[in-house]
Amino acid sequence: MVRDDFGTHSGAQNEPNDEANHFYEQLKEASHPFYKGSMHSKLSVTVRLLSIKLDYSISQESMNSIIGLMNELNLNKLDLPKDFYTTKKLVSKLGLSSEMIHCCEKGCMLFYKEDANLEHCKFCNQPHYKEVRHSKGRKVPVKFLHYLPLIPRLKRLYTSMSSAPHMRWHYENKRPPGILCHPSDGEAWKHFDSVYPNFASEPRNIRLGLSINGFTPFSISATPYLCWPVFVTPYNLPPELCMTSQYIFLTCIISGPRNPKVLIDVYLQPLIDELNLLWHEGVEAYDVSMKQNFGLCATLMWTINDFSAYGMMSRWSTAGKLACPCCMEDTKVFTLKHGGKNSWFDCHHRFLPMQYEFRRNTSHFMKNKTDFEEPPPILSREEIWDRVRNLPKVTESPPGYLVMV
Repeated sequence: MVRDDFGTHSGAQNEPNDEANHFYEQLKEASHPFYKGSMHSKLSVTVRLLSIKLDYSISQESMNSIIGLMNELNLNKLDLPKDFYTTKKLVSKLGLSSEMIHCCEKGCMLFYKEDANLEHCKFCNQPHYKEVRHSKGRKVPVKFLHYLPLIPRLKRLYTSMSSAPHMRWHYENKRPPGILCHPSDGEAWKHFDSVYPNFASEPRNIRLGLSINGFTPFSISATPYLCWPVFVTPYNLPPELCMTSQYIFLTCIISGPRNPKVLIDVYLQPLIDELNLLWHEGVEAYDVSMKQNFGLCATLMWTINDFSAYGMMSRWSTAGKLACPCCMEDTKVFTLKHGGKNSWFDCHHRFLPMQYEFRRNTSHFMKNKTDFEEPPPILSREEIWDRVRNLPKVTESPPGYLVMV
């Protein structure tokens, strides 16, 4: 990234905006070599130390001892970090910010924006802070959400030469009809471009996918505890890059101990606010590959979850006889005679072409039965909106009825 300012560029060029210029200045200042011909700088040593700490799970006290020994052996008086705190502080200036947003212990609401100064939850009246105070006199929240803002991470994609040229790949590498090797070749992407031509006219605007799932970070035999990370992925990148770990952005971590279930909408409020800003107004970003400032917009194209997380995100019940989000009330579910459980066996035949051979097969599926029923109707967006328009918003409802509209 230090060498991003070099190279040839075509088209109108601009100076970096204040935010990008400040970042480049800090990066160059920290990247000066220790001496002429040295392959290391203060930044490279700092990043290496943090990487070692992470890879080998070294404690903070041990890192202080290692850094202290390095300074004792530093006969040339190189500008090495003094301790782990200064090491972390240097990288934090160049890194991306994170926030701790206070929330209700039961997950009813976030103490966020206009509700930040409330002392109790406005739904269940649970206290905002613990009775015990911090050693420096600060109040200690009962529970908080780790949130990593999305907009700075999207801007950073354009401030680095390693990613900025690839953010236009979906536009510059279009395939002939009938070839599918990237989401931009799909009907959903093309339909979106036709509906929103202004958005599609700027190839640097970002298409996003959101995924969420829960896991147990501790032993199953220990006290039950669930953690729900939320990831956002930009799909502008080439296929070999868009699903790699460095381009899958962790945006928030919903800590346990309980499954948030429908209350997950509460924890997604900061992300939804950023997505609304990126869609309606956009933000200023600097594209280092073209030496241009431009208005960056983004849209959420897809959500990718397993079936249980789908139920949490969409508020569609994934249990019981109406679990299928395609069939809905037009389901063919039946109850097993001896087990008493719901079964959807053979319900998929209705989605096959009418002349498909499986529809006439009476031996390998349902005995002595054929199925020529048509699939259930697909609701239009207007029909879907009519069904959900009267549901209450997430910040205006008691916890049992929270719905994201």
